[in-house]
Order: sequence, then C-alpha cells, then structure tokens
Amino acid sequence: MIRYVGSRFIWFLIGSSIFATFIGYAMFKAGLISFPGIHQSQSALDSKDRNRNRRVGRIRVT
Repeated sequence: MIRYVGSRFIWFLIGSSIFATFIGYAMFKAGLISFPGIHQSQSALDSKDRNRNRRVGRIRVT
C-alpha cells in the first residue's frame, strides 16, 4: 500500500513538473511573463534602427 502511494506521488511530481514547464513556456512566448536575464542586446536593437533611414534612389525608406 505504501509502495503504491509512493509511486503515484513520484509520477504526480513528474507530471506536474512537465505541465508547469509547458504552461510557463507558453506564457513566456505569449509575452505574459519575462525574465530579467533574457533580453536582446542593445547593439542588436541599434543595428535594426541604423538601416531605417537609408535612401533608395530618390525615395527615402523609413
């Protein structure tokens, strides 16, 4: 009896961990939660903005 309850508890811990990981990943991808260590570097953001004001012929692409 104790063995049965112990094995069920272990499987409950494993299943709930997988479920919590999935929910956390879905919320992170949806932008509902964010972590302070995970962000784009400022140089990557600047390189996107640097190409905004280039000229193509007589037309300025913004």
